[in-house]
Amino acid sequence: MPFYKHSVFTKSDSAAFDQTYPPGARTPYSGIYRCEVCGFEVVSTEGHPLPPEHSCVQHSAQWQCRHGIVRWRLVTAPVHVNNN
Repeated sequence: MPFYKHSVFTKSDSAAFDQTYPPGARTPYSGIYRCEVCGFEVVSTEGHPLPPEHSCVQHSAQWQCRHGIVRWRLVTAPVHVNNN
């Protein structure tokens, strides 16, 4: 889970948070994605590929995980505001 100091988060019921994505898939929304297997989190930008690791043991040598097939889920996303 991301750390924060001053809470500015807003709860969302968007279906964007319900989908999971395979390694290397194009990122549908900029934000923080969490591995459904081990909880490892990454930042990915819309249109760029999600990390290509196919097993969570490859995420980080220091990360303790349950080992399995990686599926990424969006956990936080920025809200873009037009200030015109």
